[in-house]
Amino acid sequence: MGKNRDRLCIVAAILETANSGASKTRIMCGANLSFKLLEKYLRVVLGAGFVRVEGCRYKLTESGREFLKQYRRFHERYVGAQKYLEALGCEREKLALSCGC
Repeated sequence: MGKNRDRLCIVAAILETANSGASKTRIMCGANLSFKLLEKYLRVVLGAGFVRVEGCRYKLTESGREFLKQYRRFHERYVGAQKYLEALGCEREKLALSCGC
């Protein structure tokens, strides 16, 4: 079983899928959402001005692109920090074992 995603991650997945224009079905599959959740989050991203509707397709606005860019940057740093903290934890355990603590 996978971890539950937070709201920010779901919004980013929708924006990633809609980056070059996508239908509701494509976004639902690409972001791995139920139809009910898709409807909820489409209202969120439309209300925030991150996407616009063109016919049957959803496309990113400039602010949506900027949000996605900032999210990617944040996510990269977050993952890097997590790896660093895990490495510190492993080193700490090794040190504790070697000194008999």
